[in-house]
This record gives sequence, structure tokens and C-alpha cells, in this order.
Amino acid sequence: MPVGAAAAAGYRAAQKRKEAANVRRQEEVKLMHMIARYDKSNDGHLDKNELGDLLQDVNGGERPSEEEIQWVLQVADRQDGNVSDQLGINDVQVAINTWRAYRENKEHIDQVFAKYDQDGSGKLEFDDLKRMLTDLNDGVPPPDAEVQHVLKKADSKDGQEDGAVNRMEVVYAVAIWYARLDALENQKNQTSCCAVC
Repeated sequence: MPVGAAAAAGYRAAQKRKEAANVRRQEEVKLMHMIARYDKSNDGHLDKNELGDLLQDVNGGERPSEEEIQWVLQVADRQDGNVSDQLGINDVQVAINTWRAYRENKEHIDQVFAKYDQDGSGKLEFDDLKRMLTDLNDGVPPPDAEVQHVLKKADSKDGQEDGAVNRMEVVYAVAIWYARLDALENQKNQTSCCAVC
């Protein structure tokens, strides 16, 4: 590559990095403004009530339930490993994305619970979850160890394990199940590839 072309390529790469850094700074400023708007305690963080106000606005004026707010707080707060029961700048976007994903899937979640929550507890216990995973697995019951794996991972997402999957955790449970199936399929393909090679 001629020196001029290499310099031009280096300049373009530097410009892209600079533009990406500007976008990140703009997003940080936006999040800082958002925190400042809802941070009634003026401590630079959002507590549970302040997060509820934010989610209410994100939700078009309808306030989420206390359980939903608590779940979003716990999921977002655990993302950076610094659990403090309040959200800083790095946690707020996670909270908003978590809430939106839950809301986008709420109708489906309600249908899942109507079908599988046999005792009406609002939670899917082991047997309920196994029935759901059996349906997702084309009628083939998964091994108990697989159901337990999904239950443990989904139930611990918010840091409060109770041995069941609640409404907010069910989307995560389904994602874990499909990720597990993909991993098993990849493992199977690698094994058969190696046997052929």
C-alpha cells in the first residue's frame, strides 16, 4: 500500500474512533441529564422510587408495579458487580433496556403464565417450567438437570433466589433454554465434525 493510501486509511480510522467517542459522550450526557431529572435526592444515583418515576415516564405514564420496579432495579444494579440498591450512569441504560424488553414481551408472558402457572402463584415452579420447556422442545421433555439449570440461572438473575421463575424472569428463562440448545447443537456438530475429520 502506498504511503499516501496508508495515511488516508489511518486518518479515516482515527475519524471513526473520534466519531464513536463523540457518540459515547453524547449518550453519557443524555444519561446524566436523565439521572439529574429524576434524582430527587441529588446524590447522582436513582433509588427505587426515583427509578419508578423514570420507568413510569418510559411507560407512557403508567407506573410499573413495585415488584416490577424492584426487579428492574436489581437486574440493572447487578450488571456492573457493584450492588448498591441504586443506579448510576452505567446502570440506567440497562434498566431502561430491561424494562422495554419486559414490556415488549408482556402479552406473551401473560399467556405463558395462564397456561403453565397451575397453582396461580405468579411463579413457575420446577414442574411448571418443565411443562413449558417441553412445549418449547417440540413435546420432548427435557432432562431434570436441564430444567434445574434454567431454573437456577433465571431465578438468580435478580439476586433473589426463591426456587421459581417469576413473570419478569420468564423471558430470561426462555433465552437460557434456547442458548443451552444452541450450545448443545454446536457441541454435537463439533463432535461429529471431529469424528468425520
